[in-house]
Amino acid sequence: MYAMQYLKELDELRYHLTATKTTTDASAASAQSAQLQCFALLKELDEKNHSLKEHEDRVQRLAEQLDNWENDLQARELSKKQLKDEVMRVEHDIMEAVAKAGVNKDCELWKLLDEVSPKNLEKMNKLLTGKDEEISRLKDEIRILSAYRKLKTGNGIAVRNQQ
Repeated sequence: MYAMQYLKELDELRYHLTATKTTTDASAASAQSAQLQCFALLKELDEKNHSLKEHEDRVQRLAEQLDNWENDLQARELSKKQLKDEVMRVEHDIMEAVAKAGVNKDCELWKLLDEVSPKNLEKMNKLLTGKDEEISRLKDEIRILSAYRKLKTGNGIAVRNQQ
């Protein structure tokens, strides 16, 4: 009778051992699957980090280009102002020199100055208008690049914060 009871208990232990082994095998398979998923996610994360780094480098290069354009634009604006001031000063000096020389209004020099001065002003205004248009175009490009830079920089921060 004790032998039968022991055999019954032994059968129950074998059943529990088999059930435990099945559970353990399933858990091991699940853990291995989770580990493979983790490796895949790590690989994807590395690829995205690499891509993000490339985008950040591109944004940095664009930012440097934008800074260079802004500096160039400021230099052009200053050059334009200096050119305009110099032309006005030279014209003033010529008129003043002619007036001091006591040349009368009917003189050939006055006629020539009256004729040349408007032509020079007209040419200078055309040049300045062209420069103004170029400066305006560059300002527009700078605004567009600044907005692009802010957008890219903002997205880069958002992507990093999500990770």
